[in-house]
Amino acid sequence: MPAIPRIITIASSKGGVGKSTVAIAIAGALAKRGRRVHIIDLDENETVGRWARQHQIAISGLSVSTAAPAAFNEHLRDVAAHDLDVILVDVAGVYEKALTHAMGRSSLVVVPAQPSEPDIHEATKLIRDLNDLNDTFGGTVPYRLLLNLFDPLDPHYQRHIVDEINRLGLQRFQTVVHKRAPYREAFMNGLPPHYAEAREAVAKAVVEIDALVSEIDALVSEIEALAIGNGALAA
Repeated sequence: MPAIPRIITIASSKGGVGKSTVAIAIAGALAKRGRRVHIIDLDENETVGRWARQHQIAISGLSVSTAAPAAFNEHLRDVAAHDLDVILVDVAGVYEKALTHAMGRSSLVVVPAQPSEPDIHEATKLIRDLNDLNDTFGGTVPYRLLLNLFDPLDPHYQRHIVDEINRLGLQRFQTVVHKRAPYREAFMNGLPPHYAEAREAVAKAVVEIDALVSEIDALVSEIEALAIGNGALAA
């Protein structure tokens, strides 16, 4: 019987934060490491689904499906029955029941946000709701804010946003995802950075996504170990 896969939700109640781009980049990095990874696309625009269909994606270990938000729970059960290591859930950029369901079933919730006040405002609301969900149902689902589309020049407004995140006490990844051409090119050529033609910009993207995946692995492994320890104490 296959092990239960990790479920990682890429979540935001706001569009334009780069959820689908992040999902594709992470999936490519995981597949390159030999993981069996599946992306569930819940967005009615089917950004990831169209990407997979149009480019006839044939990356070993990487698969994609689309589902209507109302059918998420049943679809997740079907997908989880397969021999997978990780399921990435790319939710729509709106607040709906499927978003809450996906977060509640996750090993980790990744909250992408651009370094802007509207993005951080929406991310803060979503994180508050996840914390309320944990408190209400005794859950322990963690989150991490992911600064996405970060300007390599690090202008003053961007430093101010980082200071604001720290002031609010939001937990975030140390890795930030910069504005890089290989992420946008993935939608043109069908290749996540780890599978793109080697050049300096691609190498930089690969390094930062590898760092992000390593942070994700370490965090989820720590949580899983803690859960096992608590289970042993309860027994």
